[in-house]
Amino acid sequence: MGFVDADRVLHDRIVASTDRIIKMMPAAAKAAAISSIDVPSLVFHLALGIPAVETDNPEAAERITNAIAFKRRMIDAAGGALTAERVRTLLGHKTIQAVYKAVKDRRLLMVEDNGTKLFPVFQFDGNAILPGIAKVLSAAPHTTGWAILQFLIGGDEGLDGMSPIELLKGSDAEVERIVRFARALED
Repeated sequence: MGFVDADRVLHDRIVASTDRIIKMMPAAAKAAAISSIDVPSLVFHLALGIPAVETDNPEAAERITNAIAFKRRMIDAAGGALTAERVRTLLGHKTIQAVYKAVKDRRLLMVEDNGTKLFPVFQFDGNAILPGIAKVLSAAPHTTGWAILQFLIGGDEGLDGMSPIELLKGSDAEVERIVRFARALED
């Protein structure tokens, strides 16, 4: 079952009128909403992607909404994110606790978004964690995952416009260059 012309027009009007919401949605939710085959599934996917902001203060709601949108843009720039279960499977661990131990031991980058633990995709090379991740995390032991992720996707002026994510996949010298900058990170 697909769209009839009237439904297609309604679909396009809904997408156009919710442009701000769609921009804040994670890439997968955005793709699911836009590719919906009928209006009810479009509305359903839009509702799933809307961040929950519970406050009567419009300024606070705007700040929260902007922070959520910023985090989602960072996750998209990091190639998306995996759940702990997906990481467990990818790395061949027997338990999810092994994944969280890798986070605690600063061998794996995790960010928490509204109670959901996410693992940025860029840090994986096949079924392994990029070796440089542990070095970067160890260099900034008191820095949160979000601050480290922001540095890795945004870089630093001292890196001459080079992407830390790309440098992590490079030579030992390139990884060490990133580690030197990571030592200066603070929340």
